[in-house]
Amino acid sequence: MKSLPTTLIAALVIAGVVMYWIQHQSSEKLRADIAALTDQNDSLKADTDNLSRQLAQATNSQAAGKEQLAELLKLRNEVGQLRHQTNEIGKLREENKQLQAAVVTAQPPPAATDAQEQERQIARQKMGDAKQGVLAFIMFAADNNEQYPTNFTSASRYLNGDHMAQVESNFDLLYQGSTSSLTNPSAVIVIREKQAWQSLSGRWMKTYGFADGHAEIHAEPTGNFDDWESQHMVPPPANQ
Repeated sequence: MKSLPTTLIAALVIAGVVMYWIQHQSSEKLRADIAALTDQNDSLKADTDNLSRQLAQATNSQAAGKEQLAELLKLRNEVGQLRHQTNEIGKLREENKQLQAAVVTAQPPPAATDAQEQERQIARQKMGDAKQGVLAFIMFAADNNEQYPTNFTSASRYLNGDHMAQVESNFDLLYQGSTSSLTNPSAVIVIREKQAWQSLSGRWMKTYGFADGHAEIHAEPTGNFDDWESQHMVPPPANQ
């Protein structure tokens, strides 16, 4: 009976040791888990910071990319406009060459069988002179910073022979500005026939060359062209 308390005490001591060992092991495992979670948290924080930096860089790169794209589109648009202008000038040059070739190779016209045919021949000649003259001015402007010549002689090298002298003798130069200043070239007179002439129908006629390269004959019953011409002329700068 005396050994029972001793045995009980020993059992209690052993149980206490076992419980301490279990608690110690649990504590060590808990510390390890806490350390692992701390490492994971630090790693996640580092990954989050890295992703934030990458996102900021991507955002900046995207903004820069949009600016570069906008600039590229602007440059492409400018190149397209220049190509269009170059093509238009090329067409005008080719058209002028064809007109000049026609003048050189044309045979003398047969004698007019009647007055109407003679009038048509005269009108065609006037139209041809106006068209070639204004095309020469357009080509001059293309080679001189889009600026029209101030006289006929300056553009004479764009016509064969002394054809420009013939144009100058029959036409006045009305526009001497820049091609880029014209918002509607097809409605702006560049050269105008000096003297009106009366057709068989009794109407008075004048021939004009326009800034887009076309020529036309305009008719006025009374011979007064002032109002119509004023609607198709660009006034000179105030300092002129």
